[in-house]
Amino acid sequence: MVESMVLNDTSKRACIYFIYDRDGIIDDYILYQINDLRENVTFLHCVINGKLTPEGRERLEPLVDEIYVRENKGHDIGAYKAAVEYIGWKKLGTFDELVLMNNTCFGPVYPFKEVFDWAKVQDIDFWGLTWGYTVDWLGHNNYPHYTNSETHYQSYFLVVRRPLLGSKLFADFFEEIPNSASYTESACMYEYAFPGYFEEKGYRGAVYCEGADFNYPLLHSPVSLFKKYRMPLFKKRSFFHHYTDILNNTAGEGIARLLRFLAEEADYDLDMIWQTLLRTASLSDLVRCAQLNRVLPRDMLTEGSGQHLSKIGLVYHAYYEDLIDETVSYIQNFPPDTGILVTTNTEEKKALLEEKLEEAGLKAAVRKIENRGRDVSSLLVGAADFVFDYDLVCFAHDKKTTQVRPHSVGRSWAYKLDENVFATREYVANVINLFEQEGRLGIAFPAPPNHSGYAYNIRDGWSGNYVNTRKLMDDLGIDVKTNEHTLCVAPLGTCFWFRPQALKKLFAGYRGTGWSYKDFPREPNRSDQTLLHAIERAYAYAAQDAGYYPVYLYNDKYAQIEFTNLEFVKAGSTEMRAWVEALAMDAIGYKKLEDVFQKPAEEITSQDLIPYYDPNWNFGIRESLRHLALALRHKFPRLWALMLPVRRLGQRILGIKTVRC
Repeated sequence: MVESMVLNDTSKRACIYFIYDRDGIIDDYILYQINDLRENVTFLHCVINGKLTPEGRERLEPLVDEIYVRENKGHDIGAYKAAVEYIGWKKLGTFDELVLMNNTCFGPVYPFKEVFDWAKVQDIDFWGLTWGYTVDWLGHNNYPHYTNSETHYQSYFLVVRRPLLGSKLFADFFEEIPNSASYTESACMYEYAFPGYFEEKGYRGAVYCEGADFNYPLLHSPVSLFKKYRMPLFKKRSFFHHYTDILNNTAGEGIARLLRFLAEEADYDLDMIWQTLLRTASLSDLVRCAQLNRVLPRDMLTEGSGQHLSKIGLVYHAYYEDLIDETVSYIQNFPPDTGILVTTNTEEKKALLEEKLEEAGLKAAVRKIENRGRDVSSLLVGAADFVFDYDLVCFAHDKKTTQVRPHSVGRSWAYKLDENVFATREYVANVINLFEQEGRLGIAFPAPPNHSGYAYNIRDGWSGNYVNTRKLMDDLGIDVKTNEHTLCVAPLGTCFWFRPQALKKLFAGYRGTGWSYKDFPREPNRSDQTLLHAIERAYAYAAQDAGYYPVYLYNDKYAQIEFTNLEFVKAGSTEMRAWVEALAMDAIGYKKLEDVFQKPAEEITSQDLIPYYDPNWNFGIRESLRHLALALRHKFPRLWALMLPVRRLGQRILGIKTVRC
């Protein structure tokens, strides 16, 4: 056993702090972290893979002793190796401890001094904050620093102490790792070597959160580490980790608990979290991991509601004459000081709207706009000079979706939009209060419909509109991550609340001076894959680009319906749904199960029932063609558009109906 070292108050500590940021930006959370770290280390070297902006350098220089910017290769161990070479082992050997830390965590929630004080009295040679399970990524043991240990010390924060620091063993350890190590090589040869590789050589290690007894607590249960150990850090990846793994390990509560804990029990500025994540993370991951859903009371006020400081505006596009009374009734739910602009497409409807609004005692401006661009141009052109006079705006329109049969399907979607945007006076006040409480909230809208054919056709939300949406965002300078194979975060149905500042780039249009009606296709317009549908899918991403997050918005009464629907259509429940429908048909004598399947009811299986449950699920030629059509539509949208005559002919021959949003 190698003789270890216990530190005292005169011991000297060095830190190599590694930063990678795709844009070379130094965000506030890094400065906050380094400021606290600086109080505990004598020498702080900052090594950066990739690039560093002049502004970033200016922010770092007062806080660190050295800045070294290098090419982006070798991941964290490549950066540490380069930093060691830059500093020199001789200089590092004059310190009692060396901290190797990267910027993959937020914090500290509690001062770093607490963990350094804990470690100072430990009779150890190296230490970390948390442990994790080792993964056999390489599939063999023929690589440097292989160890049989099943656990490792996670490498976002590792500390090495003399005599291991300054030893030939540790210098050789660094030298033996390739300069351009891949992610898996870096993990196996560097991170997974702690503690097993060094323990086998007679050195001793420890972790601060020793008793955490489940897989990756830093990622999946940070609040438990705060409460039990006063753990200073929490993982950035928690907010954009793939949700399959989250549900494999938890019920998805981790980040919701974390945000609540930080807001209520810790002195940590949440704005530092959102500043970084909204610039770097995928919105589809953020809305899931951070549970960006808000359920507000429909019929009672939340604390603080009813008295607002924000200047509120409403833009409503009224197209259907027979829905004007309904429109006016919803407009009455807004506070008396709301600025109201109603748009419509004919002089006759304009006059009728003015009459109805006056009868209801509502002071509102009514504008006739061109019937080109539908509700999208109503907002981006017709109301462009209106919205920026307000702090918060609600945009909505009447809706029928007349191309869908039966009409109750479309009207139910309209009900979902109306109820979750402006159901009652109390609910409207609660939404306003929500925006005033959450400064980073930029846009709020109902979730997509999950009834009838929408449940199958909307799918991930892109609905064949990824290419045109991505092109639109590129043209407008909306620089955020998107992925055509995962969730499209969008106000499908185009009814939402927003901060005008969050959508400035979208309002600016292609030329930077706003949109005109000529930018939009003439009527009759296609029911999908147009500029209108691209804009519909770009709203939330424009807000993200401006530094705001979106939320899905529900009132508590509608949430009861939503939860039932989601339970009924959730993956794995198909067989259950088949039995529900089949037994109902059997009970009324519409279709007797014995007659359908030509065998006794007790011998009928769930697999027998699946095609019976949904007549559209014909696992023959029609279903195969349908899947082929979906693939073509998503992968080759331009070819799909050119095939329109062939598609319509095929639908008539095969009797296939489509539902569009």
